[in-house]
Amino acid sequence: MADISKFSIVTYERKPGRWRAAITRKASSGDVVRGEEVRSVVTPDDDASEPDAELAARKLISKF
Repeated sequence: MADISKFSIVTYERKPGRWRAAITRKASSGDVVRGEEVRSVVTPDDDASEPDAELAARKLISKF
């Protein structure tokens, strides 16, 4: 299980009443990002509210 404090969650309204969340790992000093590296993940399904999208992101992080 990943440490949620090492991730940043940004929620956004994809269209009216349809929310998703983007998850990005927080960079540590000295981290190098390579061109082929995945930088963020978006929750796969639309949610009805912003809090629901954030909860979906937290559940997704717990699977990392």
